[in-house]
Amino acid sequence: MDPLMGEMPLRGIKVIDATSNIAGPFGGAILGDLGADVIKVERPQGDPARSMVPLDDSRSAYFHIVNRNKDLITVDLKSVSGRTTFHDLLENADVFISNFLPHQLIELGLTPEIMRVEFPNLIVGNLSSYGQVGEDANRPGYDATIQARTGIMAITGEAGGEPVRTGVSVLDMGAGTWLALGVLAALVKRERFGEGSIIETSLYETGVTWVSYHLSSFQISREPSRRVGAAHPTFSPYGLFQALDGRVCIGVGSDIVFKRMTELIDRPELFEDSRFSTNESRVCNREILNSEIESALINQSVGFWVEKLGKGGVPVDALRLPEDLLNDPQAYELDMLLANPDPDSKVALIPAIPLRINGVRPPIRKSAPRIMR
Repeated sequence: MDPLMGEMPLRGIKVIDATSNIAGPFGGAILGDLGADVIKVERPQGDPARSMVPLDDSRSAYFHIVNRNKDLITVDLKSVSGRTTFHDLLENADVFISNFLPHQLIELGLTPEIMRVEFPNLIVGNLSSYGQVGEDANRPGYDATIQARTGIMAITGEAGGEPVRTGVSVLDMGAGTWLALGVLAALVKRERFGEGSIIETSLYETGVTWVSYHLSSFQISREPSRRVGAAHPTFSPYGLFQALDGRVCIGVGSDIVFKRMTELIDRPELFEDSRFSTNESRVCNREILNSEIESALINQSVGFWVEKLGKGGVPVDALRLPEDLLNDPQAYELDMLLANPDPDSKVALIPAIPLRINGVRPPIRKSAPRIMR
């Protein structure tokens, strides 16, 4: 056994993962990273996530990420033999996760009511598009469509531009994280009280949670939510600023930090200006203030300002691409980029989950499984 596994809290927990695409499988990957033995139950025609470009043989970039640390079994849940095999798997499992719509759970005989009777100690987690109840419960949905429904798309993008999908699948990855969190809570409950649980979450519920600030803000101000680009609706200055050779992102969350920043950029008079003396006034005069700050930054490089402002106690960093992380020393210092155990894969490094347990980063023990024919 890998000595690192001794640090993993879910060592010995058996998980049957019948999810597909992105959100549900990511929840299973989290449990696998934390030490659980995860068996991915894949339909004979394959998980659709395998074909999401770019491809690495039978595994896509997405598939590598959300299906690491899993073993694979192919089962046709619509056949009698497949259901027998699946039932046997559940008999010896601690956790079962799926992402079926409510009507599919009925068709497959996997509803919460049936599962509680047949497997009272099993922890059952289901992740759907719109939740398990309500008139939309059986509607299919993807990350982007539910970003549109919950308002995330409407508040993402430049103020004068069109609504856009966020650059990462925030609802997929977020809902998968909630699924894993619910399973972890249920494992604690079972340890204390000796009973299983039904855990339910969805992309829609995740979206509602992610826009919680905007809902609160509207109830106070009665002003509609709006797009502010890289800025923040509650703070100023906050966002991207042009320097000599690129852009930096600066975040100022208090008057103290603003005063510090004005001194570091050699514009201390900005702090004395009544238009910028409080965060509320800075938000109201955001565009004027941003122009003043940019005029101070434009003659020095991104590296210069990141170094000077960062060391001076102002939150700042350079605007970079995701792939720049592959050359970021901080990522390696934190062991965030782990080696893919499959030496034949084009994907050599996989980001770990953002947790350390007793100083140990949960390892990637198994590459995402190749398709079985």
